[in-house]
Amino acid sequence: MFIVNYRRLLLLALFSLLMYGSFFFLSYVVDPGRTTKEFTSPWNLLLFVVESVITHYVLIFEVIIPAMHKERKYSKLLMITILLFLIKFILNYGYFLIQREHNVVSTKTSLSRNSMSWLLLIVYVFNIITSFSIALLVEWIRKGKERIMLEKQRTEAELSALKHQINPHFLFNSLSFIYGKVIKLDKETADSILILANIMRYALGKSDTTDGQVSIMDELEHMKNVVEINQRRHNRHLHVQYEEQIDDQSIRIIPLVLITLVENAFKHGDLHNAAHPLLIKVCTNVNEFSFDISNKKGKGIKELSNGVGLQNISQRLSLTYGHRCSFILQNEEQFFSVSLKINWNI
Repeated sequence: MFIVNYRRLLLLALFSLLMYGSFFFLSYVVDPGRTTKEFTSPWNLLLFVVESVITHYVLIFEVIIPAMHKERKYSKLLMITILLFLIKFILNYGYFLIQREHNVVSTKTSLSRNSMSWLLLIVYVFNIITSFSIALLVEWIRKGKERIMLEKQRTEAELSALKHQINPHFLFNSLSFIYGKVIKLDKETADSILILANIMRYALGKSDTTDGQVSIMDELEHMKNVVEINQRRHNRHLHVQYEEQIDDQSIRIIPLVLITLVENAFKHGDLHNAAHPLLIKVCTNVNEFSFDISNKKGKGIKELSNGVGLQNISQRLSLTYGHRCSFILQNEEQFFSVSLKINWNI
């Protein structure tokens, strides 16, 4: 689709004016009188700039650069080029004939039709050469900007990686210190600190495998830790109903999916009503993995949430499993539920 970039048009207009000035100077050296008459005409200047801008814009941004990036078929690009120069030839040659007919140019100094055809051919070759040169310059500038951006992103990534190396190390050492101090006074609190440390170690850790996935048993273990730590926070007054049927323990899954869904339920749900507990059901077999969770929505002021966590899960699942995965959210007036299914045979 042809999209006009007005900044590019402005730059090409300035380039066209520069070319017009160069042609004026060269022509003035040869024939000052005729040059002054023809080149000082506002109409001729306007026609030259408009034609030059359109020609170079199409050649650079619709033909040459797409050809460099292999964005379009070469046959289509060739057709655009031929059509462009065919239209230019009809207009240029037609304008030349009109000038001759109305004696705008003296017949003694005017070009013959054959000479005009060759002159137009030379001009068109010049258009292609200048367009190709400008396209190379545009690509060089673009790649330079990309290089700077990539360097910036790499630097930021290295700084981020350094932070992740330092912060967890400091955090886990601090938690271990607190655990050692608290266990002598309150074992339950100390155990809570240990559970929290394990959850954070799992969340901040990296998978050793190339596929970036973890054992379903590891994910379930830390999901249960999330349930446990939340129960301890609320003095075990929360109602949670958990069911699992693990027929295949070798299944692997991208990490933190189940944990995020469970944490979301604790964050936004009302789990104090025994009639409406948090329902969690996990099932694995050779062909399929399924995970269902539902909760009653909490009332009153809720923690701020923009759905980024659920969006992130959906994108990760889609990228990893594609059409083999089904991720369904049901957001009703009083209840919220999620159903996740991954089929290994599709």
